[in-house]
Amino acid sequence: MTSISRIARAAACASLLAIPAAAVANDTASIRAEGPNSTVLPERSANVPTGGTTTLVDPSNGETTVVPNNRGTSFLVRTAEAAGISIGFRVYNFGTPSALITRIGSVASPSDWSWSWKLKVNHRQTSVGSDDVVISPGDTILWMPSVYGVPDLELEVVAPTAPRAVGEAFSVRIDRYDDNAVRTTGNGVTVTYGGQAVTTGADGTATLTTVPGWSDVVATAPHPGGIGSIRDSARACGFAPGRPEECGLDPIAARLPDLAPNADIASSVGLIRASATVGGRAITIEVPVPGRGRGPVSISPDDVKDDSLTPRERRGVAGKLASALAADLNARAARGEASLVLPTGVTWQAAWLSGAPYVAPLRRGESLMGIRTGGPRNTAAIQQRVQGFNAHLDRCDIDATASAVRRHGYAMTTLRPAAARTALVDCVSGEAS
Repeated sequence: MTSISRIARAAACASLLAIPAAAVANDTASIRAEGPNSTVLPERSANVPTGGTTTLVDPSNGETTVVPNNRGTSFLVRTAEAAGISIGFRVYNFGTPSALITRIGSVASPSDWSWSWKLKVNHRQTSVGSDDVVISPGDTILWMPSVYGVPDLELEVVAPTAPRAVGEAFSVRIDRYDDNAVRTTGNGVTVTYGGQAVTTGADGTATLTTVPGWSDVVATAPHPGGIGSIRDSARACGFAPGRPEECGLDPIAARLPDLAPNADIASSVGLIRASATVGGRAITIEVPVPGRGRGPVSISPDDVKDDSLTPRERRGVAGKLASALAADLNARAARGEASLVLPTGVTWQAAWLSGAPYVAPLRRGESLMGIRTGGPRNTAAIQQRVQGFNAHLDRCDIDATASAVRRHGYAMTTLRPAAARTALVDCVSGEAS
């Protein structure tokens, strides 16, 4: 839906739901964030502050950047915070400090930069960093995952506003927008609603049947970069007593202070502190919680910031920190933290790979030979590695099997039994010499 229609419908709904008028006044902008596999910040309206700044503090190095409250970065941070959703970022200094969004809610961009968060305002990709993007009342703001060099067309649901009865057919139209806000027809897009799934035709429309209650209309299309889907969702079309019988935006709104005092926000969401003791000294490090479908957790010996340690000691500390991190993740999963729970028989385990310890979802008796994020291209690359490992195993007459597995969003090469790893490395080293 367009910014005007979404906010107008939100205002209409607000009068019925006793939402304060100020929450959906004409000084608002709408904002949402879509991850590769889910909506991470459902669309909502928030007023655009007219003053004040937010001071962002990078937790990894303490570097700060001060951003006016009407800019893309601070508007996201403050609106998400009002919705109970945390934001992660890093502060980089390219002459002047600038914040780069790395995580929205539980969804983090991977450390290998296979995708990153992109900001679009009124369907147009911004040409400057989000710290410098000025947000104005009436703007429609979208954060979405983007793969560099791959065109990722934004989707928009255009839903009807006429009253509907249960069981009555209605149609929705899906539009696509490129980075220059040029609109095209959203054909071949999957539209789901109330247990129904329909693919749009050449005209970009899909016909659905109204169900009791309110259910979201969601449009999805595979992301051309192989990182899940591109999506948009409108507030449900349906019928419920005492509610407007139409499709529209749920009027969840946040009132941000117009003249806010400077706010210090130290956030790189989902950090876990792991500790290890070396020579009677405690060494600590903070790493991100592994988000489902995101990059694996690795701890490089170079991450251990202690100049008094030798390279060998750094390697030992990194291994101990990985073990501590694995234990913490398993404990959190056992306590019911859904984003960390693994299939039966799989646990978070520390494993060495390419000179650095990783924390990966493994079964007992498995060793880790390779790990990547779980996109199609990375999965194919892992499968090629498996073929190579199995060829080496045959030539070396080692009774073991390499496999390609997908777990917790990771594409991994594993080896069973785990003890065969040493024999394989020795054999391959002998072949190379």
